[in-house]
Amino acid sequence: MADEQEVTMSASIRTIKGIGPQVIEVFEAAGFNTVRELTVFNCEDRILWVTIESIRDSMSQKFPPGYWRMLMSRCINVIYRIRSAQASDFVPSEYMCPLTLDWFIDPVVTASGHSYSRAAIEEWLTTSSADPLTRTNIGGAPIYSNVAMKNALDHYRLHYQCFRILD
Repeated sequence: MADEQEVTMSASIRTIKGIGPQVIEVFEAAGFNTVRELTVFNCEDRILWVTIESIRDSMSQKFPPGYWRMLMSRCINVIYRIRSAQASDFVPSEYMCPLTLDWFIDPVVTASGHSYSRAAIEEWLTTSSADPLTRTNIGGAPIYSNVAMKNALDHYRLHYQCFRILD
């Protein structure tokens, strides 16, 4: 059974469960603060991309170029889902890999205790020995399958969350 969320057109985008802090940061920096503003967005991808570039340039922490493209893709997907009010497959931030900004795929946990998709963290570790979130050195430390996360993901997908826009 789905856990349905109802939001109004005037609701803050922060009230939409599961879109994640990175997407909220981009939307707010681009001037989109309400559900209504996202529903009338006319795919001016340049606005979002300029905002993402600005955020990227202001960060001291460096991410691979693919991260920023995935963030852009996630922002566009959220907008399309909101516009169609069919948000059944939003990835709750708890189940989102911080490197891919999408569902964990083959979740693993590093020595720092943070979870990532296996392919994403393996790619990250080819260019850096630092954990992407904590910046602690994890080079050479083993990564382990995160069975608990995989089970939680499987359970959530059976009982996914969706929302309706009122007004």
